[in-house]
Amino acid sequence: MKVSAYNVLVRLAALPAVGYTLWRANRDGGGRYFRQRLGRDAPEGPFDYWLHCASVGEVRAAAPLVRALAEGTASLLVSTATPTGADAAEKAFPEGVVHAYLPLDLPGGVRRFLDQACPRQALVVETELWPNLFAACERRGIPLTIVNGRLSPRTMEAPAWLRRAYRTALRSVAECLARSEEDAERFRGLGMPDQRIRVLGNLKFAQMADLQREAEVDRLLERPYVLAGSTREGEEAMLSRLWKRVGDAERLLVIAPRHPERREAILRELAEVTEKVAVRSRGEPVARDTEVYLADTLGELTGFMAHADLVFLGGSLVPKGGHNLLEPAALGKLVVVGPYMENFAEETRLLLEGGGAVQVADEAELEVALDRLLASPEARERIGGAARATVTANSGVLADYVAAVTGSRETIGQSS
Repeated sequence: MKVSAYNVLVRLAALPAVGYTLWRANRDGGGRYFRQRLGRDAPEGPFDYWLHCASVGEVRAAAPLVRALAEGTASLLVSTATPTGADAAEKAFPEGVVHAYLPLDLPGGVRRFLDQACPRQALVVETELWPNLFAACERRGIPLTIVNGRLSPRTMEAPAWLRRAYRTALRSVAECLARSEEDAERFRGLGMPDQRIRVLGNLKFAQMADLQREAEVDRLLERPYVLAGSTREGEEAMLSRLWKRVGDAERLLVIAPRHPERREAILRELAEVTEKVAVRSRGEPVARDTEVYLADTLGELTGFMAHADLVFLGGSLVPKGGHNLLEPAALGKLVVVGPYMENFAEETRLLLEGGGAVQVADEAELEVALDRLLASPEARERIGGAARATVTANSGVLADYVAAVTGSRETIGQSS
């Protein structure tokens, strides 16, 4: 399995990567994060299943599958690449599931990790393609399955050398359980044999019950509001200008940025439009004349979704590929998105076909849509109900994933 060209670049990047890992460890990861990212101090195996989730989104997607696997006698190791992913895993997964940080894709670190963890089967959630890690699993006879497999258009447009590295990594994959036919086609485009690919649907549909439990919280704000969730650079100013035109005296615009650390930059942009802003992380109260509430905290987005009059999902008015619109849909919320939903194209298509979402082409269309929808509680209820129905209709996907994963384990055991 030749990954020599890739490893030349990996070694060149090793020093900056280790430097970033040390900085991140000092900031929020701690000593365990630093050691395990270098492949040291991994939990002692063997484990029946090792499941890798890059960060929070993948942890949430995998949570129903992890719980289903943990109901039996199987031992589970879950790895993440970030401290926020580790925090999410601690909250989402049952007692007895062991957590570790995935090592950087350096041959030595990967070898040490696998020597200690000794997994019998590897499950990688969604998009992570690591040539050294995948090749090491193949050499050791560890069957590796990509779960809820997805590839973005950006991956397919990567430089030729990187696509070659991805192609090499995929040769070591026993099976890809893809979330859509479109994703399956992209895996084929990177050279994965068709007989190793199965389309099972989107595992994120199985999150519905989890999200509904999370949403069973008291209202976080007294006043009615529209939520702009997971917003990205350029969208906050756009939305605040638009709110000046379509907002009313009763409702707030709640902006929950994808990256709360952008707080100061966002506040500077909002100040050009309105001075009537309250900031959640500062504990600022919502006054009668407050127009915009900046929800710059982590872990509260689902609670804000649960009580919003409607949800606009960010990363879609600017070319960022959008964010997961299944979460507000599962809560029965009317979801509005912009034109850039490439990363969630299949979910967007399903919701639009089921009448459970509204997509606009630009800021002008968003203004018209908000003006119309805020004036019609009946339309909001109808579209939100259709969104929930679409998610419910697809929630049986978990059983298919459990059968695929455990079935492959039984086949391996019989052939060994």
